[in-house]
Amino acid sequence: MVKMLLSAVLSLALLVGAAIWETAYLNAEFGEVRAALGTLEAKTRDESALPDDARALQRLWEEKKKKLHAVIPHGDIAYIDYWLGEAEGCIQARLYEDALAKIEVLLVICRQLPQTYALTFENIF
Repeated sequence: MVKMLLSAVLSLALLVGAAIWETAYLNAEFGEVRAALGTLEAKTRDESALPDDARALQRLWEEKKKKLHAVIPHGDIAYIDYWLGEAEGCIQARLYEDALAKIEVLLVICRQLPQTYALTFENIF
């Protein structure tokens, strides 16, 4: 009886620990992407964003998503790929207002996506 109870408590502690680590990891990874998006947003508002700026963000995202595949589903990653590609295309075409709208969507996604996997009441029940 004691072994079963100890096993259950240990399993629960491991699950909670893994969930806390996952939340911290996602917040850190998406925090870097949000910071880069903020820089690109400022340059896009000034209409000084270059295709190289968008490609630098794309490279950062490519690096991040290799590790994120282990934690979040492919569909969520593909969603960011889609919007990032759209923003990059708009910047290349110098359609800064369109690019700005897409970057703002990306900022919202990168803010909300980690919360989707956070250890919160609504995600548990």
